[in-house]
Amino acid sequence: MTSNLIVYGGWEAFGVADFSPFCLKLKTYLRMIGVPYTSKLGDPRKAPTKKIPYIDDGGTLVGDSGLIVEYLKKKHGDSLDAALTPDQHALGHVVRRTLEESTYWAGVYVRWVEDAPWPELYALLRPLFPPVIGGLIANTIRSGVSKQAYGQGIARHTPEEVYAIGKADLDAVSAILGQKPYLFGDSPSSYDAVLHGFVGNLMAFPKASPISQHARSHANLVSFVDRMNAKYWATPDAR
Repeated sequence: MTSNLIVYGGWEAFGVADFSPFCLKLKTYLRMIGVPYTSKLGDPRKAPTKKIPYIDDGGTLVGDSGLIVEYLKKKHGDSLDAALTPDQHALGHVVRRTLEESTYWAGVYVRWVEDAPWPELYALLRPLFPPVIGGLIANTIRSGVSKQAYGQGIARHTPEEVYAIGKADLDAVSAILGQKPYLFGDSPSSYDAVLHGFVGNLMAFPKASPISQHARSHANLVSFVDRMNAKYWATPDAR
């Protein structure tokens, strides 16, 4: 089945379909609702919000993963969340905000700000840029992301404080998931796309990070990511 929908996101890395948790969240959601798409590497300069992901749906551009999901619900219906109660939506909202506004930045810190993971990340980035100046571009991006992390506040903390923030978030979402297959029982919802996008992404890289290791120490989170991968990511993205 062909589709006019193009998702402009990141790239496959470290065994996950997209390096960006926001992009992985969106792509997982699309697979969950059965809407086909073509995946392309996005240029943030061309995005409505100047960030990835963004979509081109037959000429309609929409940016921001949350707004894109709302756009898709209006166009295709809300098959995943229609049966959720107001209390479940409220809890899902809290989970989403925790992962997107707190856990995400702890992940940014351990990927971009800390020195130890940088050589591996640098090796991943450099081939995406022109040969002669690729290294300069990669380091410029790292500097910009580090400034964003400082402006947001996470990079103002010590490494140990950052690890504690990330670990506490993971403990909370693990407790909410419990032994259920999905956040709200036997049926997946859009909030499971968020959980998969962020926790699955964080588990993959950097493997030596205390936060990533802590994520993998929660058996229910590991099982959840494995379950989502088996159910929705048996085939790779089409590019």
